[in-house]
This record gives sequence, C-alpha cells and structure tokens, in this order.
Amino acid sequence: MAEDALVVALQHAILRVTEGNTAFFELAHTLACTTRALTAVAKLDLRLPYLIAYYNALSEHSHSFFYDGIPTAVDLLHGDVPDATARSLPPQVAQHTLASVILDRTALAIRLSRMSDKEAEKLASTYTPSDLPPGVPPRVAVFIARARGVVRALQSSPAASNFVVCENKACKQRFFRAGTSVSVSIDLGGHAVAEPSSDYWSLLVNTRPEPPAERRFCSKRCCAAFNCELDAAVPRLRGKQLDVEPDPGLEISAQARVLAGLRKAAKRNEEFARAIRGSKPSFKACTKTAYKSRLESTVRKLNLDFLLLYSSSVLSESRSLSRGLVLAGGRVRWRNRPNFVAAAARKIAVLYEKFHRDPSTVLHNLLLSSLLLQKLKEQSLSIFR
Repeated sequence: MAEDALVVALQHAILRVTEGNTAFFELAHTLACTTRALTAVAKLDLRLPYLIAYYNALSEHSHSFFYDGIPTAVDLLHGDVPDATARSLPPQVAQHTLASVILDRTALAIRLSRMSDKEAEKLASTYTPSDLPPGVPPRVAVFIARARGVVRALQSSPAASNFVVCENKACKQRFFRAGTSVSVSIDLGGHAVAEPSSDYWSLLVNTRPEPPAERRFCSKRCCAAFNCELDAAVPRLRGKQLDVEPDPGLEISAQARVLAGLRKAAKRNEEFARAIRGSKPSFKACTKTAYKSRLESTVRKLNLDFLLLYSSSVLSESRSLSRGLVLAGGRVRWRNRPNFVAAAARKIAVLYEKFHRDPSTVLHNLLLSSLLLQKLKEQSLSIFR
C-alpha cells in the first residue's frame, strides 16, 4: 500500500513538472531513484529523462563532465536537430570547449525559464525535435534542440577529433572533451590539488601523471564507478599512508631517522602486499589495463622508495662514509625535496630493473636473501655520490 502511494506521488510530481511547476522536480527526481519499482514506473514516462536534463541545467550543482546532469536516455549525438535550430547557431559554436558547452546549456536553460509560456510555445513551434515523446514541455524541447545543435556543429567542425569514447567499459559513450586539461589531479571533481611529495613519486614511477578525469570519462557517474572499482582492487595510498616517516617533531639523529623511516616503509609495503595478495578482481566499469597499470606503478614506487631508504641505512651506519652525503630519510619531509635524491633514485631504478624479477612482488622483508639487496649494499656509496 505504501509503495502504491509513492507511485501515485511520483506520477503526480511528473505531471506537475510537465505543467511548469518546478517545485515538484526534486520530488519526482528523488522518487524515481528510490526503489526498483519506482524506477520502473519512472521509465514508463518517456518525458522524464528530458525533464531531468533541462532542470539539472537550471540547478545550482556544478557540472564538469560532458554528460553531467544528462540521463543516458537523452541522445545528444544522434537525435533530430530542427533546421531552425541549426540555422540559429552562431559560427563561434564550432570553437566551443567543454566548459563553454556546459555554460551554453546553463545559460539557455536560464533564458528559457524566464520566458513567458506564450514565448516558449512560439519558440517550440519551430524548435522542437521530431523524435521527442509527446507531452515534452516547450521549454524542454527547445533546450534539447539547442543542446543537440551545439553537438552537431562540433561534430562537423575541426573539433570533431575531441569526441572520444568513455573509458568506463559499461558505458562506452562518445563525448566531447576539448579544453578540459587539469594539471595534476584525477579526483572526481577534477580539482588540481597536488601533494607536496607528488614530484618525488612521479620520479620513481618514471611516467607522466595520469590523465585528468574529465578527459577520460563522460560523467561523474562513470568516473566514480570506474575509480571505485579500481580503488577497491588497488588501494590508493595518499598523504601519511604513503609518505611514512618518524614523527617530524621528534628530535633524533639523522641516522636514527633513516632507520626508523626504513622500518615504517617496510611496514607500509607489507600492509599493501597483504591487501592485494590473492586478489583476482572482476570489473564492470574498470578495465584490466587500468588495473594492471595502477598495480605495477604502485608496486614500483613503493619498492623504489623502500630500496632508497635501505641504501641510505647502509651508509648511515658509518659516519665516515655518510659524511657530506644527503641521504634519503635523514631529514624531515625529505620526499618534498626530490632533487636531493633524484640521482640516487635513478641509479637504484637501474639496479631494480636488472635484478628484480617479478614486478608484482612488493619488497618489505630485509631478512630474505636477495641479489638485489646484495647489489644495493655493495654499491650504496656510489649510488649517493
């Protein structure tokens, strides 16, 4: 009985939204996502996806992905575009970036919302796509026509090369990505906030930073699903989880700081090895290529960091050998200044490539016999000189 009442409430809310009562949109949108039964009812009303696209453009939520706020049922790439819409688009549309495409949608939705009903109906008489379901409100029809028209103009311009396939393998929609470069971050919102030690870790991995999220996914939803699966399979270490070291406020000698840092790095690596041991993840959104790349790059940087500290610890035991050398782990937050250990890290990387057989093995046990550790011990002095 309660669910029957919710079905009636959902149908009534959709009806009121189509009549132009915006106060009912949040109710309709929320109820449509509440239960499977309500979702099934919502899917029966073919107008709802178009209503959602229009009212999401009017919302205060920020959008940074091409399909943010656009339901998958709304086809922007292949749907009908009225001739009047195509003729009304200015030439500058072909030079749009992703940001300006999203801004264009928002600005249009705001202009339409401020029109009178008669003005909107007059526009809709010539600007309504032929493939929309019956009953789509005039403002929504004009909004969809313009959104499709902008995409069509971009597809027939030099910017067409900026349409790519979403990396979420459950999606694979084509989307527009021009002008979305973000310097360092792959956070869901694309905020470029780098860790102070990011240059150090990039040095160890010896690859370019991962492409920003906006250039890989069509929507926040796809990005979140992809990264959620990837993070579950290969834990993403950040901040103090990655930059392990003794308490910065602790007054101890450089030698003691190096040895304590080595122990903490060994513990960090052991915990990571335990987390991925025997893991055979299956993915719906993430790709095996991304999983393998994340796993190998994480193992490599953890191992090289551990080996750099191990080599430093060998030298730190001798005052005469370590005199005048800048050893890894000898100073507080040493990873924030990678230039001092960059040469040593590169030399260790050469030995690592030569003597470390399995790229998926995480090093953490100094008691095991290892040709790599033996070579590092023998060459520690030349590594830091």
